[in-house]
Amino acid sequence: MDRDWARLGAALKAAREDLGLEQQQVAEQIGVKRGALRNIEIGDFSRVTPTVRTYARIVGWTDASIEEVLAGGAPTPTAPADVEEVTITDGATPDELPLRIKAALAAGPLLDAVVIDLPAEDGEDPEAQMVVIVKGRRGDATPEQIRKALLQWEKTEAQIRRSGSQ
Repeated sequence: MDRDWARLGAALKAAREDLGLEQQQVAEQIGVKRGALRNIEIGDFSRVTPTVRTYARIVGWTDASIEEVLAGGAPTPTAPADVEEVTITDGATPDELPLRIKAALAAGPLLDAVVIDLPAEDGEDPEAQMVVIVKGRRGDATPEQIRKALLQWEKTEAQIRRSGSQ
């Protein structure tokens, strides 16, 4: 069976661009250099690696989609489970979230979530809030990698909260 690697790479690139994601963003999320992602997108590879599978998940494809595209078919989108479980009574609903947010919610383990009041002028009550969802890069992260990610998030959260109180 002929496998069309260039077709797969082009389809992944198109899916990434449809989500509004930059190559560098996806490369960082996967944990590879941007050049590795570029090679995938131009079809300069000849086997399905964990990097290719992770890339497919990030752009919202099912695991079987890679083989479907290689064989000339179309990818099958995943239903982002994290988004579907959310119940929102006012404002944006999960269906209204941008695709790149849905894809990010579907990829990697949930590490933390926090709601932070945005500062208001003149000491008034906050008129807006920021919702932060912290996701791990990969589903196969070791406990040590998760611990490091959580420590980094704790530092970042403290910085965000300090900058809001100034």
